[in-house]
Amino acid sequence: MKRVLEDLGVEPERVRLEWISGSEGKKFADVITEMDAKIRELGPNPLKEVGNE
Repeated sequence: MKRVLEDLGVEPERVRLEWISGSEGKKFADVITEMDAKIRELGPNPLKEVGNE
C-alpha cells in the first residue's frame, strides 16, 4: 500500500498499521496522538490539491 501511495505522490508516512487489541486503550490513544502529530507535520494531503485544480 505504501508503495502505491508513493507512486501516486503521497508520502508513505501518511499510512500506519498497528495491531491493537480492544483491551489496549492507552496504546490506542498513544498511536492516534502520534499519527495526528505526524499528519500535521506533513501538512495537507497532496492529492487534495490535485483535485482542486
